[in-house]
Amino acid sequence: MLRNFSGKRILVIGDVGVDRYIIGSVERISPEAPVPIVTVKEEKLKLGLAANVADNIQALTGVPWLTGIIGSDRAGEDFRDLLRESRISCSHLITDKNRRTVLKERVVSERQQLLRVDYEHSHAINPEVERKLLDKIRKLISRCDAVILEDYAKGLLSRSSAQAIFSMAKKAGKIIAVDPNSKTPAELYLGASVLTPNTKEAERLAGFEIKDEVSLIAAGREILQKTRAAHVVITRGKDGMAIFSGRVRSASLIPTYAREVYDVSGAGDTVIAVMSLALASGATIEEASILGNLAAGVEVAKRGTATVSPDEIRMAMEFFGAVSVRS
Repeated sequence: MLRNFSGKRILVIGDVGVDRYIIGSVERISPEAPVPIVTVKEEKLKLGLAANVADNIQALTGVPWLTGIIGSDRAGEDFRDLLRESRISCSHLITDKNRRTVLKERVVSERQQLLRVDYEHSHAINPEVERKLLDKIRKLISRCDAVILEDYAKGLLSRSSAQAIFSMAKKAGKIIAVDPNSKTPAELYLGASVLTPNTKEAERLAGFEIKDEVSLIAAGREILQKTRAAHVVITRGKDGMAIFSGRVRSASLIPTYAREVYDVSGAGDTVIAVMSLALASGATIEEASILGNLAAGVEVAKRGTATVSPDEIRMAMEFFGAVSVRS
């Protein structure tokens, strides 16, 4: 299956940005306020938000077509440079000079995150920029193998753009996988092929707390009904995944496949990248979910947002042996 990922064209739509890591050591407390002083030793820039999904697809030998909105600023220049370094095309991006590029700065010492600072505009994009975005998508969607919609609630997705994107995907006969946001009403995802919420997002979409397996199943069924999605896959961290499909009343439960958990940021991006490539390659939803879960187990052992290679997934498959789905 992993061999079939090669060359698969995945259209990634979503909010994009840059992750900046300021790494250093703490040796004293500031005399100005009771806060640590970090002596900076290293700075790193990484692709963030939907761009991390695109980076994962590239690392998995797929071909990401990334479309999103950046500003005409230094962070936007850094973002383009990072895409070029990862051999991801910049040609599908839209620049909005009235909007800043999302930048998330993290201060880290001894593998402990001390502070995060977000620079962003999260208000809705203006109608002219939305029109340009939809024109880009319209030109690309018929030529891709699958679509990923990454919703980080940074202003890109509106009711009108969501309806247009799902309509285009349906007309073109494309799988559309959605990483939802807890701030977005479930109804905006009408027509998704698969939704991949985490537990918190699933609770918000369903409208009630997930306390046990009974409420988990109820939440999955509720989200299916609200979104009319073909499948809902709830990612549950250390508890693995729960798959809900069509009119099946129960859930298929997959255990977690993580040997070591260092940083969970970016795990959801890895899951949806792997699942979309797998579904585009002819996998069942269970096969795609298992591969996504294995890949997430590799990703969480790395610092910050990170990519996973096919070889790393193969090694995880060998380590865990025969992988089964409990229905």
